[in-house]
Amino acid sequence: MTEDSIQHNEEAVPSQTDEQNQSVLEDSDYKAMLLEETQQSKKYRKRAQKAEAKIQEYQKQKEKDKMSAMKENEQYKELSEDLQSKLDNVLPYKDKWETHEKTRRENLLKLLPEEDRESMSTKDTDTIEYVVSKTVTEKKSNPQHNANKSRNINSDNIVKDFTSLSGKEGRENYEAYLSELARNRNN
Repeated sequence: MTEDSIQHNEEAVPSQTDEQNQSVLEDSDYKAMLLEETQQSKKYRKRAQKAEAKIQEYQKQKEKDKMSAMKENEQYKELSEDLQSKLDNVLPYKDKWETHEKTRRENLLKLLPEEDRESMSTKDTDTIEYVVSKTVTEKKSNPQHNANKSRNINSDNIVKDFTSLSGKEGRENYEAYLSELARNRNN
């Protein structure tokens, strides 16, 4: 008997937890949970951004302190070498940027009328880009109508004599055959 009562109690317990889980699922407000998680995520993101900003600020301050210490100790040679190495690392990017900016300006100036090119060549690139976007508009031209020119015909729609065709193919080409005959009579 005790085994039967234990089994009966074990069967009853899972059903109670299932009912509790169902009630928890029904009672939970998913929108509120999502909102709470979103706010928490924003809070952590903001905290991480503040920490990164502080780290960058600290590194800049450390670099300034190092430079001032080198100046005070009259270590100009080391300071000069340090700054020269930084400059050497940056120069290739400067050259690439200048060539990119130059080609961009040239391309934008080509889009302007010739009388405006000289006056706009002294302006900065953003101004030229703004002027080009406002003045130059692409004009879409409609195709010219030619009275005697026919449309392009797909190779699938070749008009065949429906009398020589049988069945489905003949029925499909009958209408095209009649329109071809009507067109020939009008000419």
